[in-house]
Amino acid sequence: MSRSVLICLVCGLSSLGASGCDEPLALQNADDAPVTDVGCDFEAASAGTIRGQVTWQGDIPNVPPYRSPRSPGNEHRGEPQHQWPNPHRPTIDPVTKGVAGAVIYLKGIDARRARAWDHPPARVEFRDDQIHIRQGERDGHCGIVRRGDAIEMVSRQAIFHSLRVRGSAFFARAFPDVDCPSTRRLDRAGLVELSSGCGYFWMRGYLFVADHPYYTHSDAEGRFVLPQVPPGRYELVCWLPDWHEATRELDAETAFICRLTFRPPVETTQSIRVDPTRAKFAAIKVDARRFDP
Repeated sequence: MSRSVLICLVCGLSSLGASGCDEPLALQNADDAPVTDVGCDFEAASAGTIRGQVTWQGDIPNVPPYRSPRSPGNEHRGEPQHQWPNPHRPTIDPVTKGVAGAVIYLKGIDARRARAWDHPPARVEFRDDQIHIRQGERDGHCGIVRRGDAIEMVSRQAIFHSLRVRGSAFFARAFPDVDCPSTRRLDRAGLVELSSGCGYFWMRGYLFVADHPYYTHSDAEGRFVLPQVPPGRYELVCWLPDWHEATRELDAETAFICRLTFRPPVETTQSIRVDPTRAKFAAIKVDARRFDP
């Protein structure tokens, strides 16, 4: 039996619960409890706005794809190989150098002074041999979840999938059947990494779990907006994953990649002051040298 099949079986046994497709999760301890009075001191009349643009400084990197069968397991020996894009390849406009898909957020926010949570519920989908995160009309690889809320997970493919979750949440969930959703509540703030437990090494997704809603994504031109920010001084953070590998594991029988880990994400941080009722522009410059191997 190949390594990828063993991984799938282990993930399936560890993640199936007595409640079938839907398995609730209890709070682990009192320190993990979400803030219950978010927005109780929010004053819309004095809130400001942060607008900005994320631009790339330096040469645009050439990030080659991986070549592999759909699965590196021995049962796929001899199957045609496909090109799988590096999941962390940056999307950069060649003319403006605007960076699309960066996650921008604020540090130092008092959740009691924050605006009401306005991000739609997040759903994680296995689809088209990728991990997709659907959130309202947005379909990407990163999502934003309020701490204490549940995410929905589902496979849209008629093949066996297993979701491997690490970071501020730690669990695995098997999806032997198509269109059978499962839920899980995320009770700890922080970054959650999603990957495949079945050898689909190119799959990645990320969830930012937070008490306040001041998270957003840059658009195709690298532009972003954080509205209704309470006055004060904060740290403005731009988050991008690093496409360089930290480690790789190979299937012992085929020598194909079966698991990848990547170097830690790169965060570009600047101090920013938001004055009452004012709009602030922030130019975020991502230095290509910070991604050097």
